Amino acid sequence: MFLKLLILRGFKTFADTTEIEFSPEDRITAIVGPNGCGKSNLMDATRWVLGEDNPRELRVASLANIIFSGTAARKALSLAEVSMIFDNAAGKLSLPFAEVGIKRRTFREGESEFSINKNQCRLKDIKDLLLDTGLGESTYSIITQGRVDAILSSKGEDRRAVFEEAAGINKYKTRKHSAEKKLIAAEQNILRISDLKIEVAEHLITLEEQARAAREYLALQEQVRNMDIGLSKKLLINILEKRNELFAQLEKVRQESQQKKEAEARDEGELHQLKEQQGRLEQEIDEIMVKLDKEKDQLRDIELDRRFTQSEHGREERALAELAVRQTDVFNKINELKAAITKECAGLDFSNLPCPEDLSRLVAETKVLVERLAAILAFLGKTNSLDLIIGRSPDKEEAYKMKLEMMEEEARRLEQEKDRVSFAAQAHSSQLAGLNQKAKQARAAQSSLDLINTKREAKSALARQIAELEEKLRQEDQVERRSLSEETGIEIALAKLEGEMSGIRERLSLEYNLSLEELEKMPQEIENVTQARRAIESGRGRLRALEPVNLLAIDEFEREKERLSFIEAQLADLNAARDNLQSLITELDLKAEQTFIETMDRLSEIFSETFSKLFAGGEARISLATGVPALEAEVEISVRPNGRKWLPLPQLSGGERSLSAIAILFSLLKIRPSPFCFMDEVDAALDDANIGRFAEMLKDFSSQTQIIVITHNKRTMAVADSIYGVTMEEPGVSKVISMKLTEAAA
Repeated sequence: MFLKLLILRGFKTFADTTEIEFSPEDRITAIVGPNGCGKSNLMDATRWVLGEDNPRELRVASLANIIFSGTAARKALSLAEVSMIFDNAAGKLSLPFAEVGIKRRTFREGESEFSINKNQCRLKDIKDLLLDTGLGESTYSIITQGRVDAILSSKGEDRRAVFEEAAGINKYKTRKHSAEKKLIAAEQNILRISDLKIEVAEHLITLEEQARAAREYLALQEQVRNMDIGLSKKLLINILEKRNELFAQLEKVRQESQQKKEAEARDEGELHQLKEQQGRLEQEIDEIMVKLDKEKDQLRDIELDRRFTQSEHGREERALAELAVRQTDVFNKINELKAAITKECAGLDFSNLPCPEDLSRLVAETKVLVERLAAILAFLGKTNSLDLIIGRSPDKEEAYKMKLEMMEEEARRLEQEKDRVSFAAQAHSSQLAGLNQKAKQARAAQSSLDLINTKREAKSALARQIAELEEKLRQEDQVERRSLSEETGIEIALAKLEGEMSGIRERLSLEYNLSLEELEKMPQEIENVTQARRAIESGRGRLRALEPVNLLAIDEFEREKERLSFIEAQLADLNAARDNLQSLITELDLKAEQTFIETMDRLSEIFSETFSKLFAGGEARISLATGVPALEAEVEISVRPNGRKWLPLPQLSGGERSLSAIAILFSLLKIRPSPFCFMDEVDAALDDANIGRFAEMLKDFSSQTQIIVITHNKRTMAVADSIYGVTMEEPGVSKVISMKLTEAAA
């Protein structure tokens, strides 16, 4: 197993992706460069990817500082990434791959990612993978000036850490530390469980009494429950029987009611038909009455016209009689005038009388007045016999003629009037004959009164039938109401039974979580309802007397018993575990002590040999302080350079002390070889003579360990198979340049 490739990107000064390839033939690789160019950053990257999390060991204030922070010409990066690829052909890593790569990446936000062969994993997985391989962030596969100083430190604990790591007892110490933590936890758990056991035992005594009372309560409750269920079942059976009877009665009543409704419907239909028939009769009677009234009005009008015509005809007959009389008078007067005209008349002689002129004038005037009066009477149609013959004179003669003409004219007028009145009388006579005929016909039409009477009698008969049907319907309605009342009573009784069933159902559901269907299937039976009720009431009284009862006490008592048994078992397990842990700690101490002593003895021998090679003679030993256990004893290192006495390390010169420390580190590598060893300027304090021996030692160890050394020494560079140079062509950015010395020599 060896390191094939180291890849850096964004780690400290390595801003660009940098790949350092290691060939299996190049057993020693030197990394050189001026101070401050970033050589040690390669070792920090190696330590970081192997799992180091301590910023101090990585020479930064915080892990975020390992990310390239930028320069004047470059921006800062957001992440740092380092990968290592190993050749695993020998199968030293517990993965079925010939090549294994581990990668670690961190971001400025603080998040980190880990992967093995590009599969994401945890840091613990990487550490577990490298366990017992000699690799890791704290092993001596990475040797720095600090590690040399730890060996040379006067503090025993700093020096012991290096040797314990070489002895491989860290895993024992880790297991012991874990066992001690478990032992402390076990002791604490034992104390807590013991207290809990006492508490549970005390509680169990109380629960046992409560459980006994609860069992008695539950037994009595079960007895009451069985009786109550039996009583409820009995009541339910009675209710169901009554309900079936009521259902039968209700069905019968409904059938009778339906039959009565059908009969009532038929009667109502008949009544409706009779009322329709009655309505039609009333309509016919009304139509006949309207017609009769119209005929009466017509007869009245005919009678009025007949009377008026008869009156006119009578008046005209009377007028004809009067005209005949007048005509006779006129004819008589005409005859008289004709006779008077032919009659000679001498007249009056007033010559012998006094005032003859006045008398003559008075006679003349009187004559004129008489003539005028006669004319007026004649005009008025009145006959008169006024005649004043006072003598005949021409004027008188003329007057007679004129009067005759007038009388003749009057006779003609009377004849015309007589013709007119006679014509009117004949017309009215014909009209009267027609009116008499119409009146006769109208009186004959008055026979429809008999039809009205017949219709009215039929209407009265219908009214009697309607009244009888209405009375029948009223009686049927009363019967229907009684049936409805009876049906309602049955329904109310059924509702009461349903209420009782609902009450039983709710009570059973609430108290016993039973349905009525389940109740019917229950086996509980009772004979006497009254006795059952008394027993139930008595049982409930006894239950109330026992209350309050903790019904959970039974289960809680059983649980607490089980819990106590469990606690006792746990306590026994904890005691056994404590004993096992104590035995394990003792065993680990013995094994670690034995391993440490054996390793220290072997290390003392190897160190003596290595020291002799490096110092060209001399002796060295490593021993443990006496009087204290080996795992607690300080490591004492004594050396005797050639020709000198035994001296502790602090009394050596600086170069001798560094070379002694290097000898110890090489001895550790010889005891527990590592696939590769990274050294950071461990040869800085050595002179030329010691550098030569150091270089020879590097050659010897390169056969079994791949060595990567950071150095400024030319003689160290001379033994390297390949050299990588680190420069800063750009300020703040490291760059790696490689060179194969074997190829250069050829």
